[in-house]
Amino acid sequence: MATIYFDESGNTGRQLADLDQPLFILGSCDFSAEECQLLLGPLRSKQAPEIHFKKLRKSGRGQDRIIELLQSDLVTPERFKAQVVHKRFMLLTKVIDDLLEPLLYYHFDFNLYENGQNIALSNMLFVCLPMAVGEACFDQFLSLYYDMTNERSDEAIAAFYEHLEVMKATAAQSQLSMAWELQMLSMTSAIVRDALEDLPRSTFNPAIPAFFSLCVAWGRQHPRFDAICDDSEPLERQAEFFHTIAELEAQAEEQQVIGFGNAQIELPLRLNTLAFSASHDSDGIQLTDVLTSALSYYYTKRQKGETNDEFFMKLDALGCLHDFVSGCVWPTTDVTPEALGRDGDEGGHNPANAFADFIMERKKKA
Repeated sequence: MATIYFDESGNTGRQLADLDQPLFILGSCDFSAEECQLLLGPLRSKQAPEIHFKKLRKSGRGQDRIIELLQSDLVTPERFKAQVVHKRFMLLTKVIDDLLEPLLYYHFDFNLYENGQNIALSNMLFVCLPMAVGEACFDQFLSLYYDMTNERSDEAIAAFYEHLEVMKATAAQSQLSMAWELQMLSMTSAIVRDALEDLPRSTFNPAIPAFFSLCVAWGRQHPRFDAICDDSEPLERQAEFFHTIAELEAQAEEQQVIGFGNAQIELPLRLNTLAFSASHDSDGIQLTDVLTSALSYYYTKRQKGETNDEFFMKLDALGCLHDFVSGCVWPTTDVTPEALGRDGDEGGHNPANAFADFIMERKKKA
């Protein structure tokens, strides 16, 4: 049975609200023990048997070893896959999904998920709101939403909606008033307490949806697989959830496709077992760390505009790093159903609701 190794980059501190780490990346690979030893061999040293990307990238020789690793015939998109999350954009999508969508659905009978309108609105707001109110004001909006959701106090709720009033006044003075959009966001104050009560405490942990998506991707290659994750807190805290999903193994032959268009996933997950390991005990984790960290370094430098960095230019010259990204949460300029791959989704499938329905049906059959 295949073993998939997982390691993450960019998920410390305030998670999605940590603007010093603009991206989160979860990487994974299915190399055998022998392949891991072969690939890690040139990176090892007698002084430091455990391999760390941070140490390697500090020297030209170490950088070249990483480049050679990425050029290996073994390192292909079929063997190494990553999920990339743009933190500020994901935080904005949380505002839309957690506050605006329930307001529109329950108070106006409007399905925001129809034809991917939730994604289109998120893309539009991510571009237009900073233009209307300024980057600093927009970032504060996201930060206050993060604080409100975590604290769930009257003071935090008041601070968020007071800032929305500031945004409305600021935008009214610009060429992009965003009057309807900001007013609708303000109206969510009517349902905010109920909405916050329904949100899990892990709602801002990007590792969870990223791990889930990678398990779906690996399930398309392997009939069953074991997962070994770096023993980092964000994933380990959710181990019980993923163990529950893995326990659906008995009905795995009854696989079901849920979702719509490019958001379709196959359930149950092909995950057999889930374990956690310290990196110094696992060559697979160390290899995943180097590959994931290289990807994170590249995309972070690109995001920050630091493209004159010497190591960035070496990575960019490879011309293949995008191929390792099996999925992402990333802003685009796409706002039509056709461009979003959601044309014909008149039912407006909500992946979260579809997944909940799937679990309920499986429990009834058990």
